Amino acid sequence: MITANALNKAYDDVAAIQDVSLEVERGQTLGLLGPNGAGKTTLLRMLATLAKPDTGAITIAGHDAVHEPREIRRRLGFMPAEFGIPRDLNMREYMHYFACLAGLSQDSRDSAIDQALELTDLRGRDDVMVSGLSTGNKQRLLLAKTLIHDPELLILDEPSSGLDPRARVEVREILQELAGLGKTIVISSHILKDLDSICSHVLIMEAGRVVLAGEVATLKDQLHAVNRLVKVHVAPDKAVHAAISVEALPQITACTVDTDGWLLLTSSASNYNPVLRVLLDEDIQVLGMVEETSDLETLFIQSTKGDIT
Repeated sequence: MITANALNKAYDDVAAIQDVSLEVERGQTLGLLGPNGAGKTTLLRMLATLAKPDTGAITIAGHDAVHEPREIRRRLGFMPAEFGIPRDLNMREYMHYFACLAGLSQDSRDSAIDQALELTDLRGRDDVMVSGLSTGNKQRLLLAKTLIHDPELLILDEPSSGLDPRARVEVREILQELAGLGKTIVISSHILKDLDSICSHVLIMEAGRVVLAGEVATLKDQLHAVNRLVKVHVAPDKAVHAAISVEALPQITACTVDTDGWLLLTSSASNYNPVLRVLLDEDIQVLGMVEETSDLETLFIQSTKGDIT
């Protein structure tokens, strides 16, 4: 569906994108992660044919993004990070405006609008003024206009930005439904829990470069095989003593203590018997032990350094 090779983009003397390549197959959901200033929005705008790379090439559905943008725009829906508030338009008028921009025929506009509003749970609010919508409903309306022409490719920049927890869950459920319908989705977000439940693949950027990319499940397995996170609960007054004893073990690569008496261990081994043995030898009672699974947050922290362009 998407192939991008050796993309570079600079603004004045600042390199926003540096030698970025990616592939997204039809039906995949790609999560785009990175700290502020990593180049995510610039990359999304290039994929949406709204910005041209200085060098490199982008092909979407067999069409060149620089030379055939109109062919690509018929197939994609782009949701920007910020909502432009139109004056004196109700929701129906707003949707009708974007239906016209999308080139829908007059006969098909009403049904397309109804379907998009139904999918985003906004049906029946046609007369509500856009300027008076809550942040959550504005994001849903922005997603609805993105879906107006039933695009096969969705490019979404921070769709859950600024939402309260309930609205965020609602938007996440909509995106899961869209993924279930076979849409190809490229989505950026700082809310890693949302991406973890939606995305099949991930691309992590920092300072304009790709630092990690691949299938989410595979990357988690690889990380977990190298760095296992284990939580061991002991009495709080014994925690410091326990940490000193456990940290001396060769398979423990890091050890910290929280305020509730939990030891947070990073281990290079899958056998935790030595941890239990050393604690029992020190007469430290083990109240609990949990092995944490790797998630997108762990992948993000392990692969980035906090650099920005």
